[in-house]
Order: sequence, then C-alpha cells, then structure tokens
Amino acid sequence: MVKSVRKDSVSKTRAQSSRVGSQRYFASENSVDQLERFKLLVESIQDYAIFLLDTEGHIASWNPGAERFKGYKPDEIIGKHFSVFYGEEDRRNNKPGKELEYSMKHGRVEDEGWRIRKDGSRFWANVVITALYDKEGRHRGFAKVTRDLTERKEYEDRLYYANKRLEISNKDLKALTLAKDEFVSLASHQLRTPATGVKQYLGLLKEGYMGPLSEEQMDCLQKAYESNDRQIEIVNDLLQVAQLDAGKVILKKFPVPIGDMIEDIISEQVDKFKHKKQRIKLNIPQETIVVSADADRLRMVIENLVDNASKYTPDGGKITVTLSLKGKNCLVDIEDTGVGIKKSDLPKLFEKFTRLSNPLTKNVSGSGLGLYWAKKIVELHGGKIAVDSKLHAGTTFCVSIPIGSSHA
Repeated sequence: MVKSVRKDSVSKTRAQSSRVGSQRYFASENSVDQLERFKLLVESIQDYAIFLLDTEGHIASWNPGAERFKGYKPDEIIGKHFSVFYGEEDRRNNKPGKELEYSMKHGRVEDEGWRIRKDGSRFWANVVITALYDKEGRHRGFAKVTRDLTERKEYEDRLYYANKRLEISNKDLKALTLAKDEFVSLASHQLRTPATGVKQYLGLLKEGYMGPLSEEQMDCLQKAYESNDRQIEIVNDLLQVAQLDAGKVILKKFPVPIGDMIEDIISEQVDKFKHKKQRIKLNIPQETIVVSADADRLRMVIENLVDNASKYTPDGGKITVTLSLKGKNCLVDIEDTGVGIKKSDLPKLFEKFTRLSNPLTKNVSGSGLGLYWAKKIVELHGGKIAVDSKLHAGTTFCVSIPIGSSHA
C-alpha cells in the first residue's frame, strides 16, 4: 500500500516537472520568437535610425533606416563611437558625452540639431537617447532613435526669414506712410494759406472794391472764385484725412442734442434744396435725444451726407432725414431718391480717393475723401456707418452713435 502511494507521488512529481519544463521551453520559444519579431520590426523601419550603443557610446547595432539617411553600412559603423555623427563644434564641447550623462541621470534625453552623414553633408535630426538597464539595475547601454527632419527645418527656416523680411517691409512701409502723412499735412498747410489769400482778393473784386467790372469779367471772376473754393475744399479734406491717419484727431465729447443739430444743418442748406427743387422731409421725434459727441466733427459728418444726398439726387427728387433710437444707440438715416450705387461698387465706397461713376459725377466736384473721413470720425465716436443702395432707386446712409448719459 505504501509503495503504491510512493509510485503515485513520484508520477505526480514527474508530471509536474514535465509541465514546468514545457512551460520553460515554450517561454523560451516565445522569448526567441518575440526577439526575432522585434528585430524584424526594427529592420523594417526606414524613416528612423534605430540602433544600440554600449555603455561607452560605441555603436552596437544598425538598422536599414540608419543606413538610408546616414549613409553607413553596418560593417562601416558598428564599433565606432556615435560622436562621429556630430559636428566638430559639438564634439569639441563634448555634446555626445553630455547627452549620455543626462540620459543616465534622467532616463532619456531628446535633442534637435545638425548631424553629419558619411559624405559630410548635414541633416537636421530629432534624437532620443534612452538609457538601458537590466532587471538587476545594471547599466547595459543606450537605445538611440534618430529622425531626419531636414525638410521641416528648411521649411521653418524659410518661414522664419520670410517673416523677418515681412517685418522689415512693414517697418519700411510704416516709415513711408509716416513720411507721406507728414508731407500731405505740411503741403496742405502750405497750400491752404495762399489759397485763402486768393479767395479774399477775388472776393474784393466781386464786391466791387476795385471798381466796376464788365459782365464778361464778372463771369470769369466767378469761375475763378468757384475753382478756388474747390481747391480749398480739397486741401481741407487732405489735411483732415492726414490728421486722422496720423492719429492726431482727439475728440472733444460733450452731450449734444442731435435733433437740434440736424434741424440747423437742414436750415443752412435749404437754399440749395430750393435751387434744385428738391423736397426735404425731417422725421425728428419730440423727445430730445442726446449723444456724447464732438459736436463740430459730428456736424461735419451729417453735413457731408446730406450734401451728397442733394448732389446725387436729380432736380425734383426727395431727401428724407430720420432720427430714431435703437437700444443704446441713436440712428440718423439720410435717404434720397437719387442715382443709387451699383452693388459691386458698395465695398469701395469708403475707400480713400474713391469717386464712383454715375450720370451726375461729371457735374459734382469732390476729392473722394469725404466718406472715408466720415466713416473714421463715426468710428472714433464708437459708432458705425452703413449704406444701402440700389442703382437708379436711391441710397440710404445710416449713422449709428451711442447715446449720451441722458435723454428725455
């Protein structure tokens, strides 16, 4: 009976040993298989150089990716120190050794910089070096992965230098713009003084202070007077725009009852409307609407828009000025039944020196600066100016200005 038990025990022990041996065998087989597959993986990678270094930094393995963009065959490079890939200055500064030291201290190191191929040419590399340790914690060497990023580097360099050139061009452009603004401002000042003097002397002649003039002389004098007026208007426009562009316009804001301002503007231009047989309609609410504004400049904006409405509306047409409130803004709409504006021309309307072609353009003087100036002044007030127009059906300009602290 005892012998039987011993035989069973021996059999059981042999079976267990057999299973353990099989497990070790298959584990060994799996390890070999895994190593083989890992080797195949590394050797199949073409875009990265993946290789091992010994503890001193000598190359211990070499994959096809490394051969492809470094240029060395395995028998040419294995055993050499990996510092061969670094430039002279990097080797002189012991950069390879410092990277290995950093990798051992921190586990890994990553760097980008120029590296050298076998033929002496340079490539921009992203490098990762990882320190390798066995299960007992002994340092066994390093794994090094390198990627060729030369194309990306060249693109970044081109972009960098393009940005530098753009910065220089912008500085030059700003300098030219400043010089232009200063020239326009200076020229405007210098032109306005003699032009004003000419106007005064022409006025004296018109009033008869220099004696009577014939009808033909008076006609020539009137044309000279009107031409001089247009010159002064253009000079003033140039001066105002130059001040705006140079950032020299500072608004002096006070509470302004805008309804009273509009009525005053219309009353001053009433003779012009009568001359062209144009009907003018005002829609002013009974309540007083107050805006915080530079009264002189806001007045000039509305005068400009009302004057344009009259200029570009044929005789017998109608102009409507409407004042209203919308939220925290007051709206001034100047609507006419004039020639209108083509849809394709609307985006150009507020550009400097823009005069759109229409049937009345030849008979209307102007510098093409009025609407540009008006838009800038409205925006300085924190407001907006918009336009809605249809060709041959009239135009509506809408000025939106924040209301003042009170309105009643």
